[in-house]
Amino acid sequence: MNKKITTKKTVNYKNIIFWGVIGLITLAFIIAVIVRFIGSRTVNNYDSIEHLVGEEIFEQTEETYIVYLYSSDSQYEEAVGAMDEIIFNYVTFQKRNSDDADVYKLYAVDLADPENAKAVVFESETNMLVGSQFSDLKVSDKSIPVLIVIKKGSVISYDITENDISDYLQTIIEENK
Repeated sequence: MNKKITTKKTVNYKNIIFWGVIGLITLAFIIAVIVRFIGSRTVNNYDSIEHLVGEEIFEQTEETYIVYLYSSDSQYEEAVGAMDEIIFNYVTFQKRNSDDADVYKLYAVDLADPENAKAVVFESETNMLVGSQFSDLKVSDKSIPVLIVIKKGSVISYDITENDISDYLQTIIEENK
């Protein structure tokens, strides 16, 4: 006579807690790796840069930041294209070093946007890149692209030529490596 022996399995709560903690740690690690990967991607287009419109140029929370004024219009394609690598390298560096106060955040302003186009002055060689209001900002169509540095809501410096923009951004990168 074979009697079936039934054993009652008891739930071991220590096991459940142990494997639950291991699962949570693994999940946290996977999320951290994904966040690091996304944050360290190389920037390769202007859509990856935060854009500003109008008065937003002077209203950012950082004490000092950089604004890159460019135009997506085809007539500026060559001048803006020459700056692509320089700008994208800096933004990638800035994202990777976002905790460093000496690496200023770079914002972009597309002067082809109807709201921003008010700042473009045609048939003039003169730039008025001073002030603390969008209405004060005047960029000659012959100077696009332009890099301005804003501190406490006012323009403190600007660079117009490709070499000046490149030198300024490269200096920040080299000083903060």
